[in-house]
Amino acid sequence: MKVNAGLVGFGTIGAGVVRLLSEHAEMLKLRSGIEISISRIVDIDIERDRGVKTDGIIMSKDYNDILNDKDIDIVIELVGGTTIAYDIVKKSLAAKKHVVTANKALLYAHGEDIFGVAVKNKRHLRFEASVAGGIPIIKVITESLAGDRIRTIYGIVNGTTNFILTKMYDEKWDFASALKKAQELGFAELDPSLDINGGDATHKLGILATVAFNASVDRRNISTNGIQNIDIRDMLYANELGYIIKLLAIAKQGNSHMELRVHPTLIPKKCSLASVANEYNAIRLESDFLGVSHYIGKGAGANPTATAVVSDITDLAMEVRHGKEYNPNRYSPFNQYRTIRYTDFESRFYLRINTYERPGILATITKIFGEHNISISSVMQKEVHPDQSIPIIFLTHRAREKDLREAVAIIDTLDIIREKTVVFHVEDILS
Repeated sequence: MKVNAGLVGFGTIGAGVVRLLSEHAEMLKLRSGIEISISRIVDIDIERDRGVKTDGIIMSKDYNDILNDKDIDIVIELVGGTTIAYDIVKKSLAAKKHVVTANKALLYAHGEDIFGVAVKNKRHLRFEASVAGGIPIIKVITESLAGDRIRTIYGIVNGTTNFILTKMYDEKWDFASALKKAQELGFAELDPSLDINGGDATHKLGILATVAFNASVDRRNISTNGIQNIDIRDMLYANELGYIIKLLAIAKQGNSHMELRVHPTLIPKKCSLASVANEYNAIRLESDFLGVSHYIGKGAGANPTATAVVSDITDLAMEVRHGKEYNPNRYSPFNQYRTIRYTDFESRFYLRINTYERPGILATITKIFGEHNISISSVMQKEVHPDQSIPIIFLTHRAREKDLREAVAIIDTLDIIREKTVVFHVEDILS
């Protein structure tokens, strides 16, 4: 049997998909029992050579050519963005075609609407490539762990920020130098703001939480902080304390709520996530029956992303061939979990407080902590710097974020404070 697909967006990833389907066509046919063919490609630039064979593929600039082609079963949306891509995906589903997309921003912004169209038309929407590149985490959650309840997700889901933090930790580079190197190697965009401010990781976390917890995510209550303000001093102090700093996407499920946050986090150097370096991604799941499981791989780039896209295409091709009964609940939010605000979170914290050399400094600071129900786990005080400032490093026991922030706001008004207090979350991941 032959299944035809139409590709909208012939950029780096689109070219990777065409190359993979061409080079592995025979193997894919033997494994799936289906011949998968891209019969049409739509892009605003159909003249430029992408370095892949397009013999026999009809090229055009109007995506309606794909929508109107009755022989096309699957539409592959690789345009990106949330405007034209939104129209392409909705119209494709309405035209009774299955859709594969790698568009995390689109799913984060319009996921419920798009899935509603898919359910209405009994068509499948697949999006493995939208989260963690080549790591098949969506399939793991919806198939391998379909009978298990996932309680916690820890994810390193942005290769740009992980590369930068790796260089800061391993090479002792400052943030600006590490970012520049990432851009030179193509790991960071010329405008890297969506990556370094945590926005990209937040999009992926929203998708992961929706799928893993089968619940609607209140995007307003996802706490997001990026890596742009990380100082090399904190990398060094964290190392002394037995930790490394990673940008983590974290989702935790309670009995009736979800806790969703993206931020730089201190994790033990001995845990598995600590060893994930450079552009690699990793996701750690905790579920009721399987327990802890880890998934590691390249999170971006043409080849890893193309691998995920082709996996989805193959799944849908088999759906087309075998005519399986449509399941509207695969990604549906049938659980009514509330996304709690960051002020209600509880966590351990790392604080770096830079003070002037004065008697009674520690007593003053710890008194404020005590008044806000914050218990200190450890204190590390460094020697007096030539400018007479003293960095004092605190690790707390678990405390409410609201209480911690209120205490820090008071501390930062004291005349003994030299610069704004630095605060990071701490997650004592054991494996």
